[in-house]
Parts: sequence; structure tokens; C-alpha cells
Amino acid sequence: MTKISVIIPVYNVEKYLSKCIESVLEQDFSDYEIILIDDGSTDTSGKLCDEYAENYSAIKVIHQQNKGLGGARNTGIEAAEGQYLLFVDSDDYIRDNIMTFLYDTAVCNDSDIVAFGMDYVYESGGKFATRRPISNGTKDIYSGDILHYFSTDSYAWNKFFKYDLFRKSGIKYPEHMWYEDLCVNQKIALFAEKVTLTDRVFYEYLQRDNSIMHIKNTDKNSDMLTVVSDILDFYRKKGALDKYYNELCFMTVMHMMVLCTLRVAADNPRHPLLKQFYDFTYKNFPDFKKNEYVRKHLTRRHKVIFAFSKHRMYGMLKLLDKLNKLR
Repeated sequence: MTKISVIIPVYNVEKYLSKCIESVLEQDFSDYEIILIDDGSTDTSGKLCDEYAENYSAIKVIHQQNKGLGGARNTGIEAAEGQYLLFVDSDDYIRDNIMTFLYDTAVCNDSDIVAFGMDYVYESGGKFATRRPISNGTKDIYSGDILHYFSTDSYAWNKFFKYDLFRKSGIKYPEHMWYEDLCVNQKIALFAEKVTLTDRVFYEYLQRDNSIMHIKNTDKNSDMLTVVSDILDFYRKKGALDKYYNELCFMTVMHMMVLCTLRVAADNPRHPLLKQFYDFTYKNFPDFKKNEYVRKHLTRRHKVIFAFSKHRMYGMLKLLDKLNKLR
């Protein structure tokens, strides 16, 4: 059995794809496969995938009609033959020796997930931020720290997953939806007995103006309502909603009342989504304004946003964002 399956969804990234693939091929780890999912690209990305597959036996290519990032990842998971899964977005790249470190760490600690740090880099060159896990060490889901961490760091591509988590749980990424990572991470955490966090930085996350999350589309923030509702329903069905009430309240406040509210208010402080975010949060977590767990874990910047959000002062959020006071 292959040790690692590297899953790379591909969509119209002809300019970036080679650097991404080469960063995997240059690893010192040998027992891996690369699965390239051409998700209906209309540029030369699909052809480039085929050319790499012709030259490297470790690469397999799947062409499909567009299903979005989540759907492409699902296709990769279904085709994977590795013990562990590593997701890499096709405009990003990974650093040397990442796979050796992650595999050895996972095996040594019997970890279901290994989470690691990443750099945010500009397309023009240069790093502008580094993001690391909240701590080092191996933890279990029952500590509550893992759900909290997955709420603040909801990406798929700075985590190394044991394949059995997906096979046994049947969890899939939602298709054609924003915030699909949050949906899966919060669910998969319930099946992870051990999670190892390391502050080692292995991933380069490219910030480009025409990427999905940087295209202005205020209405797509409504996907957060669907995602959070789905997560809460999942925990309710598993009988875990009360046990992780505070962590789930924090997740809802963080993503709905802070991050999405700021994105929407900065564009239109009268947008109907803002009321929907508030009403949803209040309905599911009536004490959200005074929840001590939320107060404790929000950063200083997020507390400022939350202070205006919970009092529905959306015009102030727009003004502060325009003045660049919330960065």
C-alpha cells in the first residue's frame, strides 16, 4: 500500500501548476502518489497534467466536469491508495522534506491528523504572514483544544490526514460551496483520536488577486449559513452538541459574527445576510454575547469586530475597514 497520496485539485492554473507539482516531485520521500484532478479546466492545465503523468509513474490524472474544489477533493479521496492524505492547492507549493517529517510524526505518535504551519506569500514575491498551530504536541479530541484549533485554522492543506478517517466516517466535501474546509474539519475531528500539532512551517499559500476567495462576491458568504448549520446538525445527530457547546459557539461566532459579518458589512452594511448571521447565532447559542469561552479565545482584533457585530453596528465596521483599522 502506498504511504502517502498527494491530492491536487486543478482548475485553470496553467501559470502556477508546474511549480506546485515540482515541489512534490522534489521531496526526499519516495513512497507516494500524486493525484491530479482536472476539474473542467478551460485553459491548458489539463494538458499539462497529462504531460506530467506521461513522464512520472507516480502521477495519475483524472479529468472531470467542474464540481468545484470540494468535489475535486472528493474525487481524489476516492481514487487514493495511500495510508495518509495530503491536500495541496494547485497554485500553492510545499517545502522540502515535508512528507518525510509528516509521515514519521504520524507513525511515531499514532496520529490521525498532523497539523503544521504555513506562510502567506504574495504572487509578486515575499512573505507577509506566517500562521502556526496554537501549540505543539499530540492531543486528543476530548480536550476541546482540537475543535478550537480547527475553528481558527480551518484549511485542508496544512493538515496530514490518515485515510481511514474519510473511509470510516464517509465524510465528503460539499460541492460548489465556499468554506468547505471548515465543514469537513469540524466533522472529521470527532473521528480523530489523536491530533499532533507542530509549529514547523511547510506550506506556501499563494495570495493572488484572481483566486476564488479574493473575488468579490458578497452573496457567497451565505454558504457559511449552510456550512455551520450542517456542522451543528452533524454534532446533534452524534449526540455531541452539548458536550462541545462552547467550542461550537466559538466556531459560529468566529466565522459568522466576525469573519463573514466583516466581509459583508465592508461591502454593504445593510445587506440582509447580516441579520441572518445574527439571528442564526442567537437561535443556536442564546448566550453567545456573554459566553466566557468565546471572550477568552477571540483575538484582540476579533474582539473589536465582535463588539460592533453583536450590537449590529455594521456601518462602523464598514468605516473601520475602509480606514484599514481592522487589519
